[in-house]
Amino acid sequence: MRQNTLPVNGPVTVSVENVGGDLQIVGWERAEVTAKTDDNKLEMTGDGETIHASSDGDLILYVAREAAVRILNVGGDADLRALAGSVEVTNVGGDLQMRNVGAVRIVSVGGDLSMRGCAGSFQANSVGGDASLHEIKGDVEIIVGADLYLRGAEGNVKAQVGSDAALYLHPLPGTDVNLQAGSDVLLRLPAKANVELELQGCDDESIRVDLPGVEPVQVGMSRQVLMGSGGAKIRALAGSEVIVTSRDEEWDNVAEFDPLGRDGPFAPGEFPGLSSELHERISRRVEEATRRALESSMRAQEQSGHVQRRVDAAMRRAEEKMRSAERRSMHMGIKVGRFGVGFDRPGAPPVPPIPPRPPAEPVTDEERLTILKMLQEKKISLQDAEKLLAALDGK
Repeated sequence: MRQNTLPVNGPVTVSVENVGGDLQIVGWERAEVTAKTDDNKLEMTGDGETIHASSDGDLILYVAREAAVRILNVGGDADLRALAGSVEVTNVGGDLQMRNVGAVRIVSVGGDLSMRGCAGSFQANSVGGDASLHEIKGDVEIIVGADLYLRGAEGNVKAQVGSDAALYLHPLPGTDVNLQAGSDVLLRLPAKANVELELQGCDDESIRVDLPGVEPVQVGMSRQVLMGSGGAKIRALAGSEVIVTSRDEEWDNVAEFDPLGRDGPFAPGEFPGLSSELHERISRRVEEATRRALESSMRAQEQSGHVQRRVDAAMRRAEEKMRSAERRSMHMGIKVGRFGVGFDRPGAPPVPPIPPRPPAEPVTDEERLTILKMLQEKKISLQDAEKLLAALDGK
């Protein structure tokens, strides 16, 4: 472990040249920059206007809140919080998580991208995985390889999405939204929005509109809808289905598919958004698992093959429950793509009954230990850990 601190005087740019592992940057009120790393190599220099930092391992930086941040390369994951200045990212090999930052410009993220709270415009030229964006004050421009979940954009939006796109919008007069998705598109709009819609799907029955006073279905691959007096414009092109709705309950179902919108595992010892009871229960489980790991690590290694098979089985059971929920939702007339939301087409064949599942084997401490260790090591999210533990218990 190495640490270094440099004082700053006035506006400063923090340039992170290279990080071999994970990067975490947190803004604070002190007129100084502090760097910590778990590696023996820590480089941090300053010339009055710019501070340069690099590490071959994991790196934690505490910087003045108003500082501008420039990140050239991160080999692992990156987490940025409480930064009022602008943020520029050239490359993050893993996942990128951002909370309460200024204007953002990103060249490349290899994994998933999660943003909650951007005070300016947001641009991401390439996101390899999923993207979850919440509360963007300025314009949004993004290219996503997988799914996009966007809620709370106040400016123009331009998005190219490889798979599904779900947008919760309150379009302001004069704003313009251009969306292209490889699979499904879901738009949630206020019932009294003033917007002009241009929609295009994959076939004559792929566009569904659930808005007050609007015919739900019209035959054709494209459709135009005028809500109120117009004023804003939304163009949506989907490789599969397009659904426009004003119903909250359908959007709530989609929100369950936004795990990136929840706080991630970078804040040790706390799980934001959980009740105090659940927080205490999870923390207690992690502490117990840590103690057991120290006492029985050799035994866990010997049985790792068996444990992994049981964990895989638990994952399959969890996936089966999710598919079962999707099939139940189809009986209720709600389905579209991965989102599980929409309107069944007339004449859809009935869903066959689900065969009974064989009784589960008793759960061992090693299985729970493996899941909780994966949570501690940030290999899975808290939500995934809870699902796995519940699946192991047969709940």
